[in-house]
Amino acid sequence: MLTLFVVGPAGSGKSSLVAAFASWLESYEIPYLTVNLDPAAEYVPYTPDVDVRSYVTAKQVMEEYMLGPNGAIIASVDLMLNFIEELREEISEAASEGYVLFDTPGQMEIFAFRRTGVEVVRGLLGEQGCVLFVIDATLASTPSAFVSQVFLASSIYYRFRVPQFNVFNKVDLLNASELERMLNWVRDSSTLLDELERELAGEERMVARGLLESVKSFLESFSVYFASAKTMQGLDSIYADLQKLYRGGEDYELPAHLRRTIEL
Repeated sequence: MLTLFVVGPAGSGKSSLVAAFASWLESYEIPYLTVNLDPAAEYVPYTPDVDVRSYVTAKQVMEEYMLGPNGAIIASVDLMLNFIEELREEISEAASEGYVLFDTPGQMEIFAFRRTGVEVVRGLLGEQGCVLFVIDATLASTPSAFVSQVFLASSIYYRFRVPQFNVFNKVDLLNASELERMLNWVRDSSTLLDELERELAGEERMVARGLLESVKSFLESFSVYFASAKTMQGLDSIYADLQKLYRGGEDYELPAHLRRTIEL
């Protein structure tokens, strides 16, 4: 199995991407499993095959420990560690091959920047796994915003230290020129630097320039995809590269016209 932990800021479309990718895999009869790891989720746009809410929910924690909403979310995510073995057993009983899609808590900072999240990923990662870091493309359409989002993506890699695929979601909300502009930033960081220089001035420019230098190597070393959970655009490219990670691409091959990698 290949485990995929879908991580990203609130509103980036993590759950929608999980639902879309699950539907995409199902359309090609590729085995998969969906796992909800958000104990505070009131609704997810798919039916989880394994659900942490069977063991702990933020609502129950709020009532039992008399906590406010934020405290209950933090506590319920921490309590997840008590059920790693049960979750692992459920997953192994339900699937022996294919993809396991983990939908992580909506408040990313509670999961990614606390010890709990790292321990959960380590406990459920298995032999082969990666992180899909999801970015709202509409919030990265200016040079400075783009740099800050990539910087955030790099910080996630240094937290989990597993293979990472970076997905700019919601590209259906961008026009053609906006998308091409962002593609150029990924292709050539000097283009991004030039536009950054024009956008900012003074201290802001210096700070952003420093951030760009720190993430330049990250952009050059890690895969970047432009996708849409709504239209399923880009999911074939993500799958094609995941296959390189999953048994060298030998299993569950797509029809020839869909076997391609993203051109950046």
